[in-house]
Amino acid sequence: MSIEFAWNAQKNQMSDIKGKEREQEREGQIKNDMIDLDRTHLNYDLVQSELNLYQRAKERVDQLKSENKRVQKNSVITYSNIITIPESAAKEMSKDQMHDYFKTCHDYFVDRFGKENVLSSKIHLDESTPHMHLHFMPIDKETGRLQARTTMNKAALNEIHDEIPERLRAKGFDVVRGSGEKTKQKLDIHQYKAKLDLEKEIKDLDLDRTILHREVYYMRNNKDIERKKIERGFEEKVEAAKTEALQQIGMIKEEVAKFEYDMSQNQERLIMDTQDMNGLLDATRKDLEEHQKQLNERIDSLKELDFDESINLDLKPNLLNKVSISNDTFLELKKRAEVAERMQRALRISEQRVQTLEKSNKEKDKELGEMFNLRIENGYLKRQVEFFKQLVDKIKEMFLKQKDKEGQPKVSEKLVNQIIGFSKHYVGQGLKISKEAEPQNEHEKTGRDVAIKALAAERKEKGYGSEMER
Repeated sequence: MSIEFAWNAQKNQMSDIKGKEREQEREGQIKNDMIDLDRTHLNYDLVQSELNLYQRAKERVDQLKSENKRVQKNSVITYSNIITIPESAAKEMSKDQMHDYFKTCHDYFVDRFGKENVLSSKIHLDESTPHMHLHFMPIDKETGRLQARTTMNKAALNEIHDEIPERLRAKGFDVVRGSGEKTKQKLDIHQYKAKLDLEKEIKDLDLDRTILHREVYYMRNNKDIERKKIERGFEEKVEAAKTEALQQIGMIKEEVAKFEYDMSQNQERLIMDTQDMNGLLDATRKDLEEHQKQLNERIDSLKELDFDESINLDLKPNLLNKVSISNDTFLELKKRAEVAERMQRALRISEQRVQTLEKSNKEKDKELGEMFNLRIENGYLKRQVEFFKQLVDKIKEMFLKQKDKEGQPKVSEKLVNQIIGFSKHYVGQGLKISKEAEPQNEHEKTGRDVAIKALAAERKEKGYGSEMER
């Protein structure tokens, strides 16, 4: 009985290739119940290479770029194909016949697109329906360019549907072109996997929704309690800060009052000293005026005399003695003048001290205001730090509460701590914080070390270091 040629093709960008690779290499969680893992070792690839599928594709893309062939980010890099042997036909074939069937299909794509552009032909024998995952790059053999629109247009697809069955018939296989109808075998291999994936995603979404509803219910019931706790804690901190600020203000007021009292006493002493000095200056001035008057009188009397050789010489000393000042009077006048000078100097110094004290008082008032503002800002920053600490703890708790259907955490506590350690260092460096938060445990320290390496690699990529590490 003839079998229909079953072939399905799908476009892939570079970002899709790793997912296709995990599927065909049986990596990660196996969702398909049709896979028999005890037979997975029977799977094999017709393309021999030490590189994985993603590395093969990237190497070929880099080669095209080196040849100045245009490859865009949204370009179709590969076509992933699934070629299936129906289960009923596979039961009638030997392993060698199935190998020849898939090898003939593989050789066709090699001839059409070039050996270097067929990246993988992985044959899966661990399912009830044998099939081959074939990945090729849609490169035009004439131009050597990546051109999915022309190499895989409608006409090209029809040719492949016609020519591969012809080659298979030439090898002795009773194969006809596929009708395009969705047979059970095709549904099993192509759509059944998608159906299982969709059902699994729906279950996961339902579970997440249930958990989320439970968390929302819990948060709503405890919202008032948490809010009251926060408000009470905030009020207590504000009250404590207010009490402390009032104490500081009281201490400063006492210092200001003492300073004002001392300044008042100094002013009183200065006033008294100034009065005494003014009195002394007045008395000294009067004495000087009196002596000046006496001196002027003596001089006037001397002018009336006619000095000549006939005057008795014994009279001259007596006349001169009348205008002389006694030694005691001169010393007293000198002493008073020195005292007056010292008092004036002391007055100037006292005035300078008063100005200095007034300036110091203004500076203390300014420092008091700044201190009060800093205490308020410090209290706000402490609340912010406590908020972000509780936020990180809550996010960590939410991560650890996420369970899979077997009741196991989706994300391990070790990984969560590593993410927190990574984020602390990465964000701290971005904000140029000189003293970053210390790791709370060994896993956070490991995450921080990863962040250090990642930042070093970024700096090297931007040209701040040596060759980029791979």
